[in-house]
Amino acid sequence: MSHEPEGWEAQRAELDVWKGAPLEELVQHIVDRYHREARVEMARLETQVEEAALMEGRRHPVLLELREEVARFCVDLRAHLHAEERMLFPALLDLAHGRPPQASEDLLEPLKLLEDEHGAVAGLFKRMRALTDGFVPPADARTSQRKLFETLQALSDSLYRHIYLENQVLFARVRALKM
Repeated sequence: MSHEPEGWEAQRAELDVWKGAPLEELVQHIVDRYHREARVEMARLETQVEEAALMEGRRHPVLLELREEVARFCVDLRAHLHAEERMLFPALLDLAHGRPPQASEDLLEPLKLLEDEHGAVAGLFKRMRALTDGFVPPADARTSQRKLFETLQALSDSLYRHIYLENQVLFARVRALKM
């Protein structure tokens, strides 16, 4: 993602600690923290964007466009999370334990594809950031729009950490396992 959250250097140092953790713990942390957080925040985001678009869409037409972007983002990210949890992560854990993956090992090959999916999801979020002038509500925004923009910012920051942890820590470990 092109936007680095506040205090990114310290956050990255905290995430880099996971480089030495057992693979099972790393995968469980990603699912328990980031996948769960993403699902909860997407549900909140969908509700908030619908409310803001209904209440303020006439005064702020960008909210109508934002509603469409949020819908695309949520569909794409939910499919991605599902694929990781149902296919990729179990196969990675099998590989880490020296067991033949129950899923085809071909699923492990396209890590670049998964990184590209991360980039695509990040691109949708970048578009939402641009539509909202960096998640800064207009001066005359109502509470619903302000809450929506706060949720967008929080999800953006979490997504940034999530993508870093998977691309730079988990996938790097997987590539090392395969060599």
